[in-house]
Amino acid sequence: MLKAAQVQEPAVDERYGPFYFDQPVNHSDTSSGTFKHRYWANSDWFQSGGPVILYNAGEADATDRAKYVTNSSIAQLAHQLNGIVIVMEHRCYGESQIGTDYSVQYLRTLNTEQALEDMANIIRNVKFPYLESELPPAPETKWIIYGGSYSGNLAAWMRYRYPDIVFAVIPSSAPVQMKYNYYEYFNTIRTYGPEHCVNAIEQVVRYVDRILFGLFDEPKQQLKEIFGVKDLIHDDDFAERESVLYDYDTKTKL
Repeated sequence: MLKAAQVQEPAVDERYGPFYFDQPVNHSDTSSGTFKHRYWANSDWFQSGGPVILYNAGEADATDRAKYVTNSSIAQLAHQLNGIVIVMEHRCYGESQIGTDYSVQYLRTLNTEQALEDMANIIRNVKFPYLESELPPAPETKWIIYGGSYSGNLAAWMRYRYPDIVFAVIPSSAPVQMKYNYYEYFNTIRTYGPEHCVNAIEQVVRYVDRILFGLFDEPKQQLKEIFGVKDLIHDDDFAERESVLYDYDTKTKL
């Protein structure tokens, strides 16, 4: 089952959202139904002819990123260009859920193809509260897609796939070249990090490796308990989890 969302103060004034867009569960199957796709929008600075800057929050609950519609580089850009800024949540994250749990039946459409179609559908059909009149459709209204990391991938691919409705993109740190076991990601830390920090990290890695590659189950279980994942069965899943230096869900360094 999905965990109940914690009650928290709104990230932005309610005039900016959240709003909910009826998004198809499967863009290739019109009988699949729809889900409530959450987004925030700021049209305070809009003047006729201004662009719309769209940011897909990527693989995370978008609540903390709602403030980007008022306080961010893309908000500044929208202000300078007399435009609108939108922060949309990625399907299957946060409140933009397709089903009641994370079972396979509800995650079949959690993929890049559907995510891109989600963005294209919003570009074509979203209605903005507080605007006196509807925006002209793209390309008359210029849409600029922003994103970082995976979200940057989506931005780049949107321009490639939908040049008729996407005017420009800002793909920050977008790893558009796929690679399995991308260990080079950490080379910057190893090369430029403080020596005592690098040494400490390498010592921990060697210590964990000795346990995981060992023959005894008890030390492995003790190690998993230390990291708060005692119920994690597969050792490679544990290693993958702990190789991430920053946990996007808890916002704490590992």
